Amino acid sequence: MRMQCPSFSTGGSGSRLLSLLFLLLLTLPVQGQLGTEISSVAVCGSNASASDVALNTSDNTIWSIDSSSGKICVFSYSSTQQSMFLANMIDHPVGAALAPLFQPQCTGITYNPDSDTFWILNGTSLELVEMDTSGNQVGTAVPFSMSGNAVGLTYDTLSNTLWTRDTFNQVAVELDLVTGAIVSTLPLPGDTNRYGSGLSFRQSPTSQGYLDFTYGTAFDAQVSEIRSISTSTGSLECDLVPFDGTLPQPILGLTSGPEQDQVLTVTPTMLVLLDSMQPAIHAPADLVCTADGEGAIDLSWRNCGPGGGGLYTLIRITRNGAIVDTLPGSATSWQDLTPAVDTTHEYQVQGVVGSIIGSSSCSVLHGPGGLVSWAPFTGDRPRDLAYDEQLDDLYVTESFSGVIQVFDSELNLKRTIDTGLTNLRGIGYNPTVGLLLVSRANNGLVTFVDPMTGSPLSSFPSNSTDVSAITYDSLEDDWLLLDEASSPATIRRMEALEGFEGNPLGTITPPSTSGLSLGGGLASVPEGSIFCGVENQGQITSASQFTAFGFPLNFSLPFSAVGNSPLLLNNAITGIELVGSSLVVAGQATDTLFKLLVVSDGPDFIRGDSDSSGTVNLTDVIFTATWIYADGAEPDCQDACDANDDGRIDISDPIYTLFYLFTASAAPPAPFPSPGPDPTFLDEIGC
Repeated sequence: MRMQCPSFSTGGSGSRLLSLLFLLLLTLPVQGQLGTEISSVAVCGSNASASDVALNTSDNTIWSIDSSSGKICVFSYSSTQQSMFLANMIDHPVGAALAPLFQPQCTGITYNPDSDTFWILNGTSLELVEMDTSGNQVGTAVPFSMSGNAVGLTYDTLSNTLWTRDTFNQVAVELDLVTGAIVSTLPLPGDTNRYGSGLSFRQSPTSQGYLDFTYGTAFDAQVSEIRSISTSTGSLECDLVPFDGTLPQPILGLTSGPEQDQVLTVTPTMLVLLDSMQPAIHAPADLVCTADGEGAIDLSWRNCGPGGGGLYTLIRITRNGAIVDTLPGSATSWQDLTPAVDTTHEYQVQGVVGSIIGSSSCSVLHGPGGLVSWAPFTGDRPRDLAYDEQLDDLYVTESFSGVIQVFDSELNLKRTIDTGLTNLRGIGYNPTVGLLLVSRANNGLVTFVDPMTGSPLSSFPSNSTDVSAITYDSLEDDWLLLDEASSPATIRRMEALEGFEGNPLGTITPPSTSGLSLGGGLASVPEGSIFCGVENQGQITSASQFTAFGFPLNFSLPFSAVGNSPLLLNNAITGIELVGSSLVVAGQATDTLFKLLVVSDGPDFIRGDSDSSGTVNLTDVIFTATWIYADGAEPDCQDACDANDDGRIDISDPIYTLFYLFTASAAPPAPFPSPGPDPTFLDEIGC
């Protein structure tokens, strides 16, 4: 049942005060409601591994199935105490998993109220087994066939069919419970890389059918909510149940609870009853907030208002608690052109209907570490990265194959190349010779690879069996290899000069007094410094800048914008690469590439074009000198005034431009003569 909103009939200032209080209460989280835990209990068994849960609607008993023990736990439910108690443990007809394959694996259970029986999903042999309430098999097993995997099971009370979930192809599959034939498939909307295996059919009071399913993105790194789609239209509904972050993980099975506005979930060891009461109006959904790298922050969302097409009366945007804009109720995006730099901003998108507000929020880091974009990695888990600036080729190794995927700087896949090698790890690119250098797992050699054909060429010893990342130092013409076999991890510097490749030139390790441990990728900066992932209590949670000798500099880039994976998953970050003014991060555990700001560099510019006229001429010399020494007009882009790109703005800059214009001296460094981003973005001069 939906939460109803009271009305007020008082007048005058008292009415205005009550209205203000009412609006405030609507924007605050209400303890004990949507997504919060009502009750929980441990599942039965000495080595519990529950996979799904079902509700017997005839007596409100709750049945959880163990994936491998051959057992079902039966719980009674107390409506007065809203709590669950273990009442029985029975054997089911599919039986326990047996060595050496440890099959069958039971990945679903559901109750059929029309026959007062249960159905069990054998996820390994793809069979459906019907069982009575005493644990006896009814009839013969019903085999079925599908291209992906089968997890979760639910009974459709409208069509008398079964639904299972194919988590490989991200679809719900409807099965005939007599023949096992596929009746239909229904795509489950959401990100390509996601979490969740639970599935539950729900019939509304108006006899509409819905599939509820557990869901989480690569940023969540776990199940974070329950979503819902219509079985008749396939449309993603606005009904959802967000988890409050205190639930045990991983959340697997799912079914409706014993009372209205409740839902049951199961983890391998726990059965959890949640409140699923929906709000008076739904908040804007799927809010995405990113920094664009040129001084702005972009927000986009899906409307869930009560009007046609999800319209609200209006939409308000707040930044750090203050209203900054009001939009029509149909708006689905907004851009903040004036956010403070090097600051984390909290945004709310508020859907307003009368006096009711539904609000969604997000946090954006506008500075080093801010999220620019991301893309799914469709290969065998991304490992390390290398970048060819001339061709705009971003090379990414796969963790368990010899394939290298090639993206552009916007993370669009361009092509794939197959080296024929196995278990690739590190990769670096040397533009001087136009070759890639790759390492492999448990292999002491690093190998040159043709970047167009993938053909392996010559190799040289790396002096390590665990080179996890490689980068090329263009300033010194050296290879840098991150050696994680050593303790602590170290960077090996090796000769890249043709004919002398691989000659050791020393090692780079942060001083012990810094407390920094290397790991999680390696990238070189054109001016000679190094970026490397650093560990924090065993997890790679940031990248730090080091000198060529390993001394830490003041610049550190957090990985907080990639979400929960660095804190929850192993091998969350395995590779990094500088691409323009951004850092591309390989999220190995989440199969995702993330693009993070190294610095918010503002708009593109032409170096030397101090007055922003679009050309470099004598007026720029005068403009810079007047600004520095005669209180002249401040430039639109200070970085354009740094004509010699030495990281300082002084008299040498107008002199450099004069020499270029009148004595055929060297042209200003990039970006020149066309507008572009600043390749030396760490000089702390920006637009």
